[in-house]
Amino acid sequence: MTKSYTKAQIRKITSRFGLIPIKSSLVSSLYRKNAVIQVKTKKGTYALKPFSRTKMVRSNTIQQMEQAASMIRLLKKRKYSYMPAWLPTHSGKLWTTHQETPFYVSQWIKGRGLENAEDFEKLGWALATLHASSTGLHRIGSGKSPTFQQLRIWKNQDRLFQRKISQISRHDKEYGNWYNAHGKDCKRLAKRAWKDLQDTSIVKLLQKEKRSPSLIHSDITIPNVIISDDGQLKIIDWDRVKVGSVYVDLAKALMNTTQFNPEFVQSLLKGYQKRKPLSRTERKMVTALYKLPREAWHASLHLNRSRNREILDNWDQSWPLRLQIIHILQEWAHA
Repeated sequence: MTKSYTKAQIRKITSRFGLIPIKSSLVSSLYRKNAVIQVKTKKGTYALKPFSRTKMVRSNTIQQMEQAASMIRLLKKRKYSYMPAWLPTHSGKLWTTHQETPFYVSQWIKGRGLENAEDFEKLGWALATLHASSTGLHRIGSGKSPTFQQLRIWKNQDRLFQRKISQISRHDKEYGNWYNAHGKDCKRLAKRAWKDLQDTSIVKLLQKEKRSPSLIHSDITIPNVIISDDGQLKIIDWDRVKVGSVYVDLAKALMNTTQFNPEFVQSLLKGYQKRKPLSRTERKMVTALYKLPREAWHASLHLNRSRNREILDNWDQSWPLRLQIIHILQEWAHA
């Protein structure tokens, strides 16, 4: 059930951060109603965010909030400038709880979305700067390859998808035709990607990755990147920041922001490699990860959600564009 918040509750929470609201309003995101509360004060406008737990991690909500706050402190210490500033409470913590829900407060970034090649080059640079924040993370990392851990999860999703194809083809008239038309395409593309990921050079890269953990955002999407009114790029919604795979983070950013536009893809990679050059093996890794039809896997498990039905409905249009980008990435990988 979606939560709502009264003015008295908002006033009580924000007072712990030294803020007195003049006006507040609930703002929904693409995936969640009342995802953030915009709070206008004499000091400026801020985002009051109820922290949402990710179900993919076993730790509880408070533990995940503490983990995210520790990463934000680390980035602040390293003067990472591509995120909104988080406000501390009177006690110095970066978050507080109200009715067992963690909340944090950050600057409200006013601006526009990604529009041109220059914007995507800025995003590539900002993402690479984040991924370069690895010094001292040996105390936080688990000692395992984060890319390998993510691949295990995606392998299971691929298996579930393949089992789901036959079920939906028989029992779901609306989407049975979709799976008959595109199920084989998804299976073929995934098979190519899994084969690429078994390359000896990539296996060695995964072994090396364990020794150099990096921070990732985990949710680089169009709504989460803003070009502020003063022209600065800001990445918002840092609930999922963690030690993880830079290759997965980059591949997902390419998929979730560039809208299959070749110029945007090339600009993002250009900006990224200006800050953090990638070896040929690393480029092969990102290309293979991009090939995986993750949207189809996820959407097939939750056909009752309108967002997932929309993804499948748009597949006819996006499929040839995806293949075009894959071709561009393969040329980039072998350049």
